Amino acid sequence: MSTENTASDFASDSHKHWRAESLPLLAEAVSALKGEDRPGQRDLATAVSEAIRYGHHLVSEAPTGSGKSLAYLVPAIASGLRVVVATSTIALQDQLIGKDLPQLASATNVRFTATALKGRANYVCLSKIRTADAPETLFDQRPGASFDDDLKTVRAFSEASPTGDRAELPGAIPDSSWAAFSCTGQECPGANDCSDGVECFAEKARTRASESEIVVVNHALACLDIGAEGNVLPDHDILIVDEAHALAEAATRSFGADLAPSAIGRLAALLGKHGATPAMVKNLKTIENHLETLLNQHKGERLTGEAFKPVQGTLVSIGEHLATARSNLTKSDNPESKRANRLASTRIETVRRMAGAGATDVVWVDGDGPSIRLRLAPLEVGSPMAISLLSTRPCIFVSATLGGEAPYRDFAGALGLDPTTGEGSWGDPPGTPLAEGEPPERLTGVGYASLAVDPSFDWREQGTLFVDPKLPDPARNRVEWLAAGGAHLLRLVEASDGRALVLCTSRANVDHFASLIRDSKLDVTVLAQGDAAPAELIRRFIDDERSILVGTRTFWAGIDAPGTSCVLVVIDRIPFPVPSEPLHAARREFAESEGEDAFATVDIPAAALTLAQGAGRLLRRRSDRGVVAVLDPRLATRSYRRALLKAVPPFRRTTDIEDACAALKTAAEGGAK
Repeated sequence: MSTENTASDFASDSHKHWRAESLPLLAEAVSALKGEDRPGQRDLATAVSEAIRYGHHLVSEAPTGSGKSLAYLVPAIASGLRVVVATSTIALQDQLIGKDLPQLASATNVRFTATALKGRANYVCLSKIRTADAPETLFDQRPGASFDDDLKTVRAFSEASPTGDRAELPGAIPDSSWAAFSCTGQECPGANDCSDGVECFAEKARTRASESEIVVVNHALACLDIGAEGNVLPDHDILIVDEAHALAEAATRSFGADLAPSAIGRLAALLGKHGATPAMVKNLKTIENHLETLLNQHKGERLTGEAFKPVQGTLVSIGEHLATARSNLTKSDNPESKRANRLASTRIETVRRMAGAGATDVVWVDGDGPSIRLRLAPLEVGSPMAISLLSTRPCIFVSATLGGEAPYRDFAGALGLDPTTGEGSWGDPPGTPLAEGEPPERLTGVGYASLAVDPSFDWREQGTLFVDPKLPDPARNRVEWLAAGGAHLLRLVEASDGRALVLCTSRANVDHFASLIRDSKLDVTVLAQGDAAPAELIRRFIDDERSILVGTRTFWAGIDAPGTSCVLVVIDRIPFPVPSEPLHAARREFAESEGEDAFATVDIPAAALTLAQGAGRLLRRRSDRGVVAVLDPRLATRSYRRALLKAVPPFRRTTDIEDACAALKTAAEGGAK
């Protein structure tokens, strides 16, 4: 993918004079790729083009099979503007940069540059790998038994690789080893203060990105850029977010903070190597133990009021002692000394952020034992997103499932968009002559256009939704529900001859249903969460048509199993959030304080989105057939069922298990879903 011009050569007039019109370019690409004309794809391409041309935000649900990637990539390259595309999963990021964009480059006459940019920790750190086996090196994680072999592998890789990207390693490297070979943003002193700055893989990746018109990143990196007010990613005109349903959660993580007591102890030891006195190190170790004791008194609890005060005081003390130790560090060109200085600085920022938690922050204790940690997250991310993102450039949010119907109010509101406000505009479009140092005025606002893309699937012909209203209520009688629901499950997986994805809302249900199927007389392979790494389980599931994969939320999204590898998706219960989860509980409290019905405004939208994700695992192409079975009678009997059913595809519905089994047998025996 290359072009004779750089983005800056044509940015001045690309707003008025595009390189190409989107629909003819899309038709050219589809023809060259031997694809098929999809009206929904053309509608989405038109909507994206209008959002880019006129400078307003767009929210669109484009179901699987609608060709959404091509629909937003074509207008992006046709516009000639600098565009960042953010995805949630590595799989889609790799698909865009490794398949879709190269295909577009070969299928059209429009020349462009594109690259992927990942977080710093995804690249080999030349400085750390040079000293990784030095006797005095301290590790943030204890290396495993394979460390020496891993080091040889990564050193050889770093000498031969032009990118240093972990994803390009010939084999897998344990996380504990990789942490010793890579550098996070929290510890990197920066290219100008590092002897390897010129050759740094991460810096080279940033340079490539700054010279490219299309930059593909993940949600986490996009959110870091939003939080840093645009100081992470290269300057860009448009942000396109695919898998946008996951953006609010990524922003919540990015705008928050977490601190493990053990991290303070490890940092103390590192500072002691580079100038901090033994007394300073001892003080930090003492405070580490005190913080750990406090957190163990509140496992799994949200910290507010009097319960937070002792922790808050300890955080303030940690910040003060870290600042004292940092001021005593030896001035040195030693790379590890510089990393220690940087890490101390970022830890000070973290503890001060947590100690200064405000009314819109949620603080709680997570984990147990050595993994116990303090977490902070904002109650909502809409306000900072509106200020730092929506007011800076047009944003296009696309996903196969957004939950609900256009204009997708719940999704939009969570990101700071307002469906009651009119669509914005560019204001000063790219290329507008401005006085030196004067920022462009943006009028993009918080209004947006919305589009529900027509699916390419025939939902009622291809899929069946089965719910038995006579099953026991899982929330009121778990024992009876497990028995009756388990009996239904066995009948369904027998009819599908395996080929099933069983999505559970708890680990206990995973263990129960996996054991139930294994103890039956069915001749199928059962793959349960915990048997192997998630990626390995998914690979086995796709490769073995007669297998059954049983898992929790890890597997509700991101599995692409077309054809006969998955003709049945079983959802154990309506996926309501766990009421005791601290962040969710805080959101419910806030809704109630605003006079809202928390169940309707918090619980239902969250459950609808997750339910839509799970149901979306069934159909991946037009020839697929199959059944989604929800073993929760409330989806057929409760008044709120309508809000939930709006979020899932409009499959043919049945309450008869015989009907559902017949549909499964037809799909399994017919060689397609």
